Amino acid sequence: MAVSYVVFAYATVTGFGYDVTKLGQSAIPFITVANSTLGAFAFFAYLAGLTSTLGALIAGTNSQARLVFNAGREGLLPGWIGRVNPTRRTPVNAIFTFVSIALAIIGVWALIHAVHGSTGALNPVTFFDESSTMGTILILVLYLLANLALPFYHRKYRPTEFHVVKHGVLPALGAIAIIVPLYYLAKPGQRHPMTGFPTRPSSS
Repeated sequence: MAVSYVVFAYATVTGFGYDVTKLGQSAIPFITVANSTLGAFAFFAYLAGLTSTLGALIAGTNSQARLVFNAGREGLLPGWIGRVNPTRRTPVNAIFTFVSIALAIIGVWALIHAVHGSTGALNPVTFFDESSTMGTILILVLYLLANLALPFYHRKYRPTEFHVVKHGVLPALGAIAIIVPLYYLAKPGQRHPMTGFPTRPSSS
């Protein structure tokens, strides 16, 4: 995966003739290069994008549904969410709950754009841009809180297992590492629609 990423990134930058301005103005740089160089074979670039996006969505749905399932099992959410299918042993209630909430968010997102008259923004690329940014912010906050809670959890519930490095120093370093991307995702002065996310007002 690392080698593939480097190769495709290098091919994309080369396809733009190392022009950073043009590269930054392209909505999907790799597809732009594929259309200009591969002709009809650019179909495979679209197919690769489709399969990778679907794979990411399936993985995301699975991981988030597991979090919802565990919350139901631990009593943080209604107990029926923490039940599994009696035959397949899969968390179907959690999956339906997560997908329903996700669809509701998509519907509200589209409705807000329609009410404000910005229906031109109702396209998959814009939605992916907005939802992935907001989703990343929420996930980072979750991981940040998990790192901060770990030493308190071990000190209270498993004091005999508490280790200063594993349960104190490493979570602190993890929290610091998470704060950096979290700041850059929520810093002021970003372009629309990132300005609508939880950000501090710009001084300008």
